[in-house]
Amino acid sequence: MKKKALAMFLAGALCTMSLAACGGGGDSASGNSSAGGGNQSEAAGGNAGGESAGGENAGSENAGSENAGGEESASALPDTLENPNLYIVWNTTEDAWNQSVAEDPNAFDLVWSTKKAFEEKYGGTVTVEGVGWGDQASTVISKVNAGEVCDLAEAHDQNFPVYGAKNIVQDISQYIDLSDDFWYDSVTEAFTFGGVPYAAGSAATPVVIAYNKTLFEQNGVKTPMEYFQEGNWTWDTFRQVALDMTGDTNGDGENDIYGFGWWDSFYVQLLATNGTINLNYGADGSITGNYSAPASQEVFTFLQNGYVTDKYIMIPDGDNFIAAFKGGTLAMTCEYGFNAITAYACDYEIDWAPLPQGPNGQQYDCNGSLTGFAIPITSANPEGAAAFIRMAYELKHEHDDSALVEKYGQDEVDLMNTLAEHIHFAPIGLEKYWDANWTVFSGMRDGTPVSTFTQQADEIIKEGAAITLGTE
Repeated sequence: MKKKALAMFLAGALCTMSLAACGGGGDSASGNSSAGGGNQSEAAGGNAGGESAGGENAGSENAGSENAGGEESASALPDTLENPNLYIVWNTTEDAWNQSVAEDPNAFDLVWSTKKAFEEKYGGTVTVEGVGWGDQASTVISKVNAGEVCDLAEAHDQNFPVYGAKNIVQDISQYIDLSDDFWYDSVTEAFTFGGVPYAAGSAATPVVIAYNKTLFEQNGVKTPMEYFQEGNWTWDTFRQVALDMTGDTNGDGENDIYGFGWWDSFYVQLLATNGTINLNYGADGSITGNYSAPASQEVFTFLQNGYVTDKYIMIPDGDNFIAAFKGGTLAMTCEYGFNAITAYACDYEIDWAPLPQGPNGQQYDCNGSLTGFAIPITSANPEGAAAFIRMAYELKHEHDDSALVEKYGQDEVDLMNTLAEHIHFAPIGLEKYWDANWTVFSGMRDGTPVSTFTQQADEIIKEGAAITLGTE
């Protein structure tokens, strides 16, 4: 299987902060709805539909390799570079990176770890301007507009489509052979706008179900992983399990234990499991909402039932689900990759399983986190930037291949990588996206007719796209 076909490595290190209350999944500019990835908010770094409970360093447990324990392809790095100097805007400050290394000498960061190796191989100086995750876009755009050198920038769900639409970054295929199996089509397609590929990468992290295995065993309920291994982990069995784990223990007429709870954008995950997405990116540069599509309405109807009728889904209030899950009053939630095990450390045994398959989806369909690297138009050394990108992912694969297999076992890593092949993704960096997100969630929560709030959301996206693209 070609690694380039879809994201096979789990890219937690790319996501120094998993996303907060986001939406994800979507058609790329090529119209392929199976492009892998995920969405993120300002509190995150390249994810989908929710902030990681693990916080800023949540991504550290999310990396894996298709070839974990096996052989990597030969490096395509040049032996020398005419210009070995680079200027990079990155999501982690040097102080934060030094703290990470102090806490874990084996920590890895795509830029800071690669900086040392790059300078050793090619000489020169790699200057890294570390900024907060949410300050990356404004910093890069400011530099480009001022004509200042910026050789490399992170591509993620909230700075696209702006980077491409506003001519901030350039066609990356000028400097990277995207037909090389090393690069993932999922990343390229996700950050293609108007038919032009603006980013390259080799990593992704799927969203999975995290569940309290102790509670399931205490209640004699079959676990999500048991259902998955039987080939019967679907929306129907998810609903039944959640109902079985929901209850009113004090008799006040209100549930105080819930079967499931996560951020208000959990619908993005369910859209992916049903083989669809919430935003469409056309090859002509158009952006449209996909909320009113039949497969999407099927998702909203299912979730509205969970919120309003069956009431097995906890109504989210910020991150209240985290305390509930750790405290034993929530049976299932979500997380990114192996953070499903590590982010919710508590007195219970926590395990994970894939998201349940939707009626129109395929096995392993999911949402997730996806980022890449882009080369701004003011780069003074695009060839050097391309070499840095390649080296970064080679080092990451080398780091992850042994670490995760040793920690979680080959079977667990293989399953997580298979899920990464099936991520559905779309960038959400357009005006009014969060208005559409709130319209959808509040509509489900309040019992508004699905056709009403989905049409409203599509209209909001239409307005937001026009503002973002300057066509209003």
